[in-house]
This record gives sequence, C-alpha cells and structure tokens, in this order.
Amino acid sequence: MNIIENFPVPNTLALTSVAEFGCLLRSGQDIVEAKRFARTKGVAFKVIGAGSNLVPLPKVRGVLGVMASTGVHVIDETNTEVLLEISAGQNWHELVMHCVGQDWFGIENLALIPGLAGAAPVQNIGAYGVELADVLEAVQIVDAQNRLLWLSNEKCGFGYRSSRFQGRTEEVITALRLRLSKLPKPCLTYPELADRFTNFSGLTAQRIADAVIAIRTAKLPDPTVDPNVGSFFKNPIINSSQIADFEALGLSTYNTGAGVKLSAAQLIDRCGWKEKPGERVGCWPHQPLVLVNYDNAEASHILEFANDVRASVAEVFAVQLETEPSVLS
Repeated sequence: MNIIENFPVPNTLALTSVAEFGCLLRSGQDIVEAKRFARTKGVAFKVIGAGSNLVPLPKVRGVLGVMASTGVHVIDETNTEVLLEISAGQNWHELVMHCVGQDWFGIENLALIPGLAGAAPVQNIGAYGVELADVLEAVQIVDAQNRLLWLSNEKCGFGYRSSRFQGRTEEVITALRLRLSKLPKPCLTYPELADRFTNFSGLTAQRIADAVIAIRTAKLPDPTVDPNVGSFFKNPIINSSQIADFEALGLSTYNTGAGVKLSAAQLIDRCGWKEKPGERVGCWPHQPLVLVNYDNAEASHILEFANDVRASVAEVFAVQLETEPSVLS
C-alpha cells in the first residue's frame, strides 16, 4: 500500500479537493496499516468510495482511504435463492446489471445509482420502492480494534437513508452479503415505475431495471457531464396528522414503511428553485432535488446554495429539509 501526500479526492461534483494523505484500500490489512499511519501522524482516518455522495472541502484533513477491493461471489445457492458476497469497492450499478443478467430479483429497482457497494449500507440506499435493507443479510467490517466482523442486518440499525455506520468512522465496511430471489418478485409499488408496464405477468428483473434506467436517465443528469451527487435532500417525513394540511396545498403525500413522506422535489419546485438559475450552482430542471455544479463551483458555493434552498422551504412550508451527501473536511 502506497500512502501519498496531497492525495486528490475523487468526487462527482467536480470539486478540486486534496487530502493531507491518501491511499487505495484493497484489503483489510491495508485498512489496518492506514489506521496505524494515521495514529503515528496524530490525524483522523477516513474512508470513502467513488465520492458520489460527498461534498469535499478544498483541503481534507488526515488520512483518506479510497475503497478499491472488487469481486462478486456466490457463497450459497438453492433453487429459489442466491446469497452473494460483494467486495466494498465493487461498482454498484455493475453489480445490479450482473444480477439482473442472471434474472435474480431484489436490487433491480436500484439500477443506475452511482457509487460503490461498500457505500450502499451507509445510507441504506433506496429507490422506486426498494431499499438495500430489504435484501441485505450482513455487512463485514474492520472495527475499532481492527477485528474483521460480520454484522447482521438487525445490527446495522437501518432506517430511512440511515444506518449505524453514519458518523462511525471507526467501522470500515469491507464487504456485504445480499440474498436475492431466483423467483420473480417484482416490486412495483412506485407509481411511475408501475405505469411503465401494461402487464405485470412474466416480468423479468432485466425489464424492471431497464425501466428504472429509463426513468432515471430522463430525470437525472449524468455526473460525468453535469457534476452532481444525485438527490441532495431527503424526502421529509411528516406526522399523519399533517397529511390533510399538506394535501390541501396540493402537495403529494406517500405512505411508506418509514412513515408518511412529502416530495422534497415538489417543495423545492413550489419555492421556484427549478426556474431560478444560480451563479455557479443550480437545480437540475427535470429534478430539483439534484444540485448541479454548472460553472467550476467550490464546495462553499454548493453548500451556500443548498442552505438557501433549505431556508426557502422552511419559510414557505415550515419543513426542514435534510441533506443526503456528507461534507468531507
């Protein structure tokens, strides 16, 4: 393992950022060595994936490890299920497409989500009615004592876009296990996805993934062309007693396992941000949840624009939007 000074921080917002020290992590031993190096320097040790859910500041303190281990292995299989073990550095979308190619059901609704597999449990990624927690069996970590452990789904503390791993930098995810179905188990609870099909019988995982990709491509910008981190804000959860008040305003409400949600995109749109171009940062016209770096913005510009959006929604609707990406400093 090679530790480099002034290590460029990968990120999909096209922000210029360097870490004091950085390295690629290809094994558990690399993690242990990087942590030891950080201790000798008296600085923090942080781990990231592809940088697809980060707002890195220009200078990141400490030692930054970038997950680089790859691999997908079948470790158990029956006539109806398959249990996969996936290395943390595996590209998530490539994993999804591999699985749908086998017609394994479970993560087809999560197609085209950027990032690496190891980052997926941190925010319990979800889309179109499916969350990672629905299929995740266990997560492997290197813990604070440098032990290699498996944590069950129940011990991961999953919630809506949340888990025990948020803010716990002492636990580094190295692999995850997903249990997928060989039997058709399409999840079409999301209306926009269901509307893509006139007949639900005989649906394959590939057809559902293709529909998800079509929806996402129509709504969301390609980060390699228009730098972004996907959804910048979470959909707010409200009390059931507030449903009538918001519906009276013509706002949509959604009953989910996490509670009753409002559409953050709809709130932002109602506040006029979709038509309000920023100086360097702006909302994507087809999906105002996405903030785009249009003109060599710095992290400060992204965060200032996001704060203005949050303040506007709070003033008009008395709803506090939470951000999805983490600030890396």
